[in-house]
Amino acid sequence: MRDLLARLVTLTTALVAVVMLAVATPWLWWDTRERVEGRVMLQADLVATAVSVDADPDALHRVLAVVPAGQRGHAAVHLPGRPAVGASRSAAEDVEAARVGEVGPVRVEGGTVHLSAARTSEGEVAVVEVYLPAGTVLGEVLPVLAGLVLAAVLAVLGAVVVADRLSRPALRALRALAMTAVSIGEGRLNARVRVHGPRDLVVLGDSINAIGERVQDLLSKEGEMAADVSHRLRTPLTALRLDAEFLPDTEGERIRDAIAALERDVDDIIRNVRPRAGSLAGERECDLAEAVRSRMGFWSMLGGDQGRQVEVDLPGGPARVALLPEDCAAVLDALVGNVFRYTPAGSPLSVTVVRHAGWVTLNVEDAGPGFADPASALRRGASGVGSTGLGLDIVRHAVEATGGTVHLERGRLGGARVRARFAEVGVPHEADQPLAWRLRRSG
Repeated sequence: MRDLLARLVTLTTALVAVVMLAVATPWLWWDTRERVEGRVMLQADLVATAVSVDADPDALHRVLAVVPAGQRGHAAVHLPGRPAVGASRSAAEDVEAARVGEVGPVRVEGGTVHLSAARTSEGEVAVVEVYLPAGTVLGEVLPVLAGLVLAAVLAVLGAVVVADRLSRPALRALRALAMTAVSIGEGRLNARVRVHGPRDLVVLGDSINAIGERVQDLLSKEGEMAADVSHRLRTPLTALRLDAEFLPDTEGERIRDAIAALERDVDDIIRNVRPRAGSLAGERECDLAEAVRSRMGFWSMLGGDQGRQVEVDLPGGPARVALLPEDCAAVLDALVGNVFRYTPAGSPLSVTVVRHAGWVTLNVEDAGPGFADPASALRRGASGVGSTGLGLDIVRHAVEATGGTVHLERGRLGGARVRARFAEVGVPHEADQPLAWRLRRSG
């Protein structure tokens, strides 16, 4: 914007300067020519006056030595019957024509001579010759024209400097608006701008702030809806599906099919309304240990019904991560729900939260068969057991929103272990941390 304004001011002032020079140059040429011709006529009159007073050649030589001043050798006097006094450049016929009254400029080699008749004290007719070299007018015009061009250039530069200084408040306001718009476009919806400048830019800044607040509010409500759907529908459906396994085959199969269809519908809802990772970055914060403690009360009771041994190990202090509490609960529900869904009843389950060196790690492991293909397990929609493949995708997006990583491994219980490594709030981390990656190794 600054370069555009500079180019605009430069073009405008340059056009004005060119127009002024185009108008001033003919006038300057005419005025200079008039002044030069007037100076020539004045010099001729001075010499003619000297001739009328004293036509003695020696006296005329002394007069011609000082008149015209600064142009010695440019004037001559033609006395009748005697040689010319001074440096003569005109032809004899031109002198005789001037003697009888035909006065005017005559072109000669190297310039022009002006001839005029003058009477001596004895009544004789003498001719005064004044020589004007070619290029005299141009020589006087060029310095003035060069000064005008220099003044025009300085005026253009001055206009650019003044316009730059006067436009700085508007440019700062535009830069702030652009940075805020980019931040909002990148998902940092808590970015706001305070514009101090022209009223139109202030109104635009207020509009951008209002848009950010509106989008932030809508995404917040969207996240609440997704969390509500996830917690109120999917988890009870998991418990209902597990209870339906104990029903007789005929009736149980029908109920299980209905539950499966309902689970697919719920998964579709979650897929379409799951909040964007990082959409409320800077305003999210929760205690992951507290969220795990709260949700594992439900999962431990469900594990007891299936004969599972559920082990929970939490740190003594808070483990704060940049997620909303419902997002933390959604991550745990996705991981533990997968254990209940894809491992046999009675298989032990371990959930651990560890704080270390600025990272908060959530470990969920089981004694099931593990991951058949860890390389594709975190890919959205990928599943080797007929599910939607959204569970680990939800986990991955939540972890990466904090700058962390997800690891899929073989755990100490012999089955799968998901290690979700969150960046702890308030601890600086390197910006080039790798995103989700996978390992499969023997525990």
